[in-house]
Amino acid sequence: MKRTYAYIHRWGLVLLSLLTMQHSFSQSLKSEDNTSTNVAELRVEANFTKHFKLHNQGINLYFSEAVFSRLYESTYSQLEGQQTDVSPYFRRSYTTIGLNYAPIPYLRIGTDYTLKLLGNKLKAGDGTANPTNEFLKHRISVYMTGQYTIDEWKFSLREKLDANIRTDSVNLHEKPQTALYLRHKVQAQYTIPGKPLKVYTYIELWNTLNQPVKYLNTYARVNQDGIATAYAGKTFGQYLSEIRAQAGLSWRVDKCNSLNLAYRFTYGYSRDINITHSKSLIELTHAKSYEHVILFSYDLDW
Repeated sequence: MKRTYAYIHRWGLVLLSLLTMQHSFSQSLKSEDNTSTNVAELRVEANFTKHFKLHNQGINLYFSEAVFSRLYESTYSQLEGQQTDVSPYFRRSYTTIGLNYAPIPYLRIGTDYTLKLLGNKLKAGDGTANPTNEFLKHRISVYMTGQYTIDEWKFSLREKLDANIRTDSVNLHEKPQTALYLRHKVQAQYTIPGKPLKVYTYIELWNTLNQPVKYLNTYARVNQDGIATAYAGKTFGQYLSEIRAQAGLSWRVDKCNSLNLAYRFTYGYSRDINITHSKSLIELTHAKSYEHVILFSYDLDW
């Protein structure tokens, strides 16, 4: 009887060990892809700002509306070895309201709220975007801008914290419900003497703060066959998600009205994690994008 019990116990341990090993490898890296997207986009924007003072402090109340139209989009997938083109479509619109003030001449502090309506680039059968997949996001921001003027030159540095809140349901192992970004923007502006013209250029960096990494760090080091991947011994962390550079010209038509024309180039990177339906395999995509944007805007200040 004891020998029978020992026999059953021993094979039970072996079976448990095999099950444990299978579970260890059940959530693993199925595939890794690198995608590259080239984009051309048109942006039209209207901005309205009301200036007033409270206890000798300059306060700005502002409202803006921006509409983005994607003119061209082409994505190449290294894993699939093919290119996907999407017909022109409505990309998104941003409605923003905000308030800022200057407690001291060279420092401005502010906050704003943006309602985002995002179009979905998933194609329908005829190659167009599917508008039924549009959804909303909310963005809440706080920022500080240091600025310094030398003759016709004005230099500024802005630090901004963004909280982007999704309204759809997400897998928190793949993406956060509220994504946090820290943005750093350096700008130089020059006023042409005797002319109602200003030229400017800036560069802005976006850093992620809370992209999900725990699940990926746990299961991306071994593939579905239990073989170590290129990520064995490496750790995923937060990353630089966007680099934006812009140059523009502003023409003050009169005391209250201005017209602006600008060109913007954006390099974007995202680490897209997809956990398959069975939650047993991970698809990891390193998505890079290159965006060229022509921007027209109208400003009303009073």
